[in-house]
Amino acid sequence: MIRAADLFQTYLTTNLAPDEILTEVRLPAMPAGAGYALEEFARRHGDFAIIGIAAMVVREGQRCKLARLATAGAGPVPVRLRAAEEILEREGLGEAAIEAAARKATELVDPDADIHASADYRRHLTGVLTKRALTRAIGVARG
Repeated sequence: MIRAADLFQTYLTTNLAPDEILTEVRLPAMPAGAGYALEEFARRHGDFAIIGIAAMVVREGQRCKLARLATAGAGPVPVRLRAAEEILEREGLGEAAIEAAARKATELVDPDADIHASADYRRHLTGVLTKRALTRAIGVARG
């Protein structure tokens, strides 16, 4: 078994050897009442995302029982935004907490610049897409 943190090496590259193949992916079941969303930005439909954000929240009224946030495109490997998750779990799912988590997300990433986007633009998109993903995930959790 290989944990995700040990699988990804850099852009489009894993730690699998040339004679190895991934045959199974195990993900924990989401808790009942969980809401989730994936937001991504690409220049054209079907292109690799410049930035992508995955969000999952478990609500308990306005309280956030559990939050998970992760990025793609904000660096050479996917990044879990743990400090942003902690804000939601501590402060709830109101507008102020969502804004604070989105701001924290921009601080947690250290994106590269390339011909598609500057590092500052990727950092900005991280915050914008974190807010969108959380808003959608909370809506899904409401049913």
